[in-house]
Amino acid sequence: MAELYQRTVPVGLIFRAAQAQQGPERRFFVDRANSIPLISLVRIRPYLYWTQPPETVLSENRPDFRRGIDWAKLRAAAAQQHLAQMIQQRARLTWRRAASIAAGLVLLAVFSVWVWIYWGLPRVPDAESLWALNRQASVMFVDREGDILGVRGAYYGRRAPLSELPDYVPQAFLAIEDRRFYQHEGVDRMAVMRAILANLRAGETVQGGSTISQQLARNLFLTRRQTVNRKLREMVLASRIERRLTKDEILELYLNRVYLGDQAYGVDAAARRFFGKTAAELTLAEAAMIAGLPRAPSENAPTRNLEGAVERQHVVLDAMVEAGFISPEQRDEARAQRIRIVERPDSERSMGYAFDLAVEQARAAIGDNTPDIVIHMTVDRQVQEAAGSSIRRRLGNRAFGRRPLQAAFMAVDREGGIRALVGGTDYETSKFNRVTQALRQPGSAFKTFVYTAAIEAGLDTEDVRYDEPVVIDGWRPRNYDDGYRGAVTLRTAFAQSINTVAAEVADEVGPRRVADVARRLGVTSMPDRGAFVPPSIALGSIETTLWDMTSAFAAFMNDGLRVDAHIVSRVTNAAGQELYVRPADQPQRVLDEGVARRMTSMMGAVVLRGTGTAARLDRDIAGKTGTSSDWRDAWFVGYSADFTAGVWVGHDDFTSMGRTTGGTLPAQIWADAMRVAHRDVEAHPLPGIEQPAYTPHQVEMASFFDELADAFGESKIEGFPDLPEIFQ
Repeated sequence: MAELYQRTVPVGLIFRAAQAQQGPERRFFVDRANSIPLISLVRIRPYLYWTQPPETVLSENRPDFRRGIDWAKLRAAAAQQHLAQMIQQRARLTWRRAASIAAGLVLLAVFSVWVWIYWGLPRVPDAESLWALNRQASVMFVDREGDILGVRGAYYGRRAPLSELPDYVPQAFLAIEDRRFYQHEGVDRMAVMRAILANLRAGETVQGGSTISQQLARNLFLTRRQTVNRKLREMVLASRIERRLTKDEILELYLNRVYLGDQAYGVDAAARRFFGKTAAELTLAEAAMIAGLPRAPSENAPTRNLEGAVERQHVVLDAMVEAGFISPEQRDEARAQRIRIVERPDSERSMGYAFDLAVEQARAAIGDNTPDIVIHMTVDRQVQEAAGSSIRRRLGNRAFGRRPLQAAFMAVDREGGIRALVGGTDYETSKFNRVTQALRQPGSAFKTFVYTAAIEAGLDTEDVRYDEPVVIDGWRPRNYDDGYRGAVTLRTAFAQSINTVAAEVADEVGPRRVADVARRLGVTSMPDRGAFVPPSIALGSIETTLWDMTSAFAAFMNDGLRVDAHIVSRVTNAAGQELYVRPADQPQRVLDEGVARRMTSMMGAVVLRGTGTAARLDRDIAGKTGTSSDWRDAWFVGYSADFTAGVWVGHDDFTSMGRTTGGTLPAQIWADAMRVAHRDVEAHPLPGIEQPAYTPHQVEMASFFDELADAFGESKIEGFPDLPEIFQ
């Protein structure tokens, strides 16, 4: 027996070693003819034991074929067994790998579905936060009395608590949308199966299975796209909402957020838009009509398709009978009720300019991050409508055509609150606000600041100046009628709007001083201090806005105190939370009280017997007319003890209006609107309005002129004024 070497060598290693041998050493394994093995395999395994006979001498001339055959068989058997083991191991490995891959794919699919549904799914906040969630951009405008003036964007109405609604309002929605609302937990599986069967029988989507909770989840968090993903997300969110809110809270939020057509969101908005009443005032017939809208709100809105709305109303009433909410008699009575749909008011035409200014001021106060706001304005609806109506009526056909005549109006109270603001004849045609944006020459209305500067400089209202031709630095001012009146008091020159006297007075006190007074009172377009001011400033050659002129005149109404004009008193969100409250004004004194009252007396003379008589009311009124050169602009700015208002009339292209002055159309429009503003307002006296009697000096002068007249005879000297013309 060959000595057994306890060494294991892989079969492949043996073969490779045999092939690697060169020369005589190769015979250590096999002879030259490969017929006699020099090793004997003891055991066939992946690892083989082998022995080497130490003394075996093989004859090269006598090969042992039997041993060669045995060796080949053993080698073939070993290879076959090794191959079988390898195949078996590979088979076990393949099934194990396949099972692992399958399990991994299942887990990946589950994870993908989870990500598909839950990735980016919003968190459901607390109940109060849900009220402000995902609201469409909306601005509601409320007047000083709390009444709604108009809405831009989505219309949400007022928050309608469930406890304040008639029982049949929520019952109508429950009957048609989710009869098992108080039984399920957000998803009604029975309704889902019923909808699937109905849709399969019809071959199309004819019935939905969404609960009120699901609809609320869609309205608050999702889009209206009909996809499987959205439906699954809707179910998840509905379940979360059910865990966060009570059933009544869910129903109340749904009734205030559901879209009901014509930009109305919630039952209160729909009640106001369609029927002109609040949700608490709805009848059964009206509630049923509204409850039938969520299925196709844009298509069946009563303002658009009353016939379709009535058809859906009947369906809802039948469903309420089936649910036991009403009796058949109540249903029949509701069907027989005549529904009156209110016409949606065109608030933009009369309020558009005021709305623009209100949004501008509100956004400046709170920023742009709150999309849904309620702006509480200082506007008086009746005065606003009266001003717009008067402008259209007074201008008539001149407001239309190739070059329409335009007009603007602004009125403020003693606190600076804007009671009315009209920026043009028609907001739909032109959104350019001529109150705040149009720079126009104020004409003689600017003389108010000239005479204010004169009184501050020590001149008196009864001082006499001469209306005669005058030249100032090459400038030759002329009067409206091209005539001259001779000696007149400053009061008369102001009341009669005499240009030559105003130019002389401005030159006497200095144009820069005049500009300083105007700037101090609120006219922002004046030249900077120290800059050149032309002498023509006396006749209003420097352009300004109606906003500045009206604000400046309000200082005279307030005895020399200046207040800032504003149109927004406070801003809230739809839930009533205050976002901004205008602080109390701190009036700034810009004029001495005595100066302000003396100017009031002079402006009172304008309305009593001067160019502004068309602005007279049943109370004390002071003001000033203004007409720019070539009749391009016509103004009247005046005030009572309670309100100050200004009117401008002109063409946008600065062309002539054809002898239209501030004492005609502007004064007439002013009077029309201010009669409404003063309605039911006590007639308060206007401090300083009193007109002075003749002083002893004036009586002495009158006697002198009488004697002089007698000396020249009874006939009147040509060009010499009568006494009343001098001291009137």
